[in-house]
Amino acid sequence: MIAAMTGIRLEGAVTPFDEVYREHADAVYRFCVSQLRDVATAEDVAGDVFAAAFAAYARVQPEPSGVRTWLFRIARNAVIDQYRREGRRRSLLARIGRDRQFEDSVEASAEVRSDLRAICAALETLRDRDRQLVGLRVAGGLSFAEVGAVLGIRESAAKTATHRALEHVRARLRDLT
Repeated sequence: MIAAMTGIRLEGAVTPFDEVYREHADAVYRFCVSQLRDVATAEDVAGDVFAAAFAAYARVQPEPSGVRTWLFRIARNAVIDQYRREGRRRSLLARIGRDRQFEDSVEASAEVRSDLRAICAALETLRDRDRQLVGLRVAGGLSFAEVGAVLGIRESAAKTATHRALEHVRARLRDLT
């Protein structure tokens, strides 16, 4: 029972889940922020990612070298699910005539919020796939091979597409300043 909860496989080496969480939580959260562009929602989704990962960890028993990619696949799917939920919510609010957005009260410095708004605005101009590429590579800190594995493309394709997407973001940030 303890082996299942900690993720330790008796015949092989599976990293305990608490170590997986400590090692990858920040990167998963940054990826969620980069995709959702909302700190509070990203916190919720990142929490959902690790809840789902914890629930499946003993059953899946990912190899230590594949844990990162496995987590980011879960994160990518969780972000997509959040987009779907948000779309349904907006549709419902629009139908009842209450489609205005409410501001989050983020307690951070004005300069950091301004920078985040500019970055999010630049990310908003990207196609979904390009935003995922940038989020996985920059916010998530994945290698190009890992980005490719998460998105189901070759490493070279991930590298080229990420470079192009980042150039688009940089150009957009220059235009905004």
